[in-house]
Amino acid sequence: MTGAILGTLCAVAAHVLGVQQLLRTPGLVLYIPAAIVGAILGASRLRPLLWIAAGIIALICIAVAYTPIVSTLSRQVVRQDQIPARVDAIAVLSAGLTPDGMMRSETLDRLLTGLALAKQGVGQTLMISRERQNFGEKIVSDSADQQGLLSLATPSAQIIFVDSVVTTRTEAQRMKAIAQAHGWLRIAVVTSPMHTRRACATFERVGFNVVCVPAAVRGSGLREGSSAEDRLRAFRSWLYETFATSSYRRRGWIR
Repeated sequence: MTGAILGTLCAVAAHVLGVQQLLRTPGLVLYIPAAIVGAILGASRLRPLLWIAAGIIALICIAVAYTPIVSTLSRQVVRQDQIPARVDAIAVLSAGLTPDGMMRSETLDRLLTGLALAKQGVGQTLMISRERQNFGEKIVSDSADQQGLLSLATPSAQIIFVDSVVTTRTEAQRMKAIAQAHGWLRIAVVTSPMHTRRACATFERVGFNVVCVPAAVRGSGLREGSSAEDRLRAFRSWLYETFATSSYRRRGWIR
């Protein structure tokens, strides 16, 4: 029983740190498998391993939540370029949607930053990613939510939607096809801070001249005085980007 409880708590803490999202299967929760493995280890001479694992995970949680360590780690994945007076277009990348067809908060933050750049006159065209996902037997898109926001903002810039993107790689490829048709080369890529280095490298790999613009993300966890919850969220983003960057390099999608 002690092993099962420790195994479950380890899984919960690992989930908080972002290990779950590395599996890219949001519906899969590892609590029961961890409890079973913990029960097996707890009944054997290997049970000290459970306490060691629990101690390590607990220390990581405390360090991330109560120190600025995540701000230091973020330097390797955050890229911020100087914004020029003009670019050919502004690319606003997506960050997921909810089962009811609403943009997730980071998608909204990215879109607002892109609209702000357009209002400043940096670009006269916005290329905006739109997602379409299966939730159960239902196909859901965030297009209506995006249209609702744009109708309130009434931007003067031209809006081009890039539909059904799946990965940063597909965003870059589809936006490149649109840009080639219009003769665009230099674009501002707007995305979340932790996503900037990988995303901009991906767009450069397909032939764009990129200006990297981190979106103004609320509760980013990177600023002084951030809450423990925000720092843990930032650590999850850093962990995901670290593994995703390694994967993109192996596939030759970035240098």
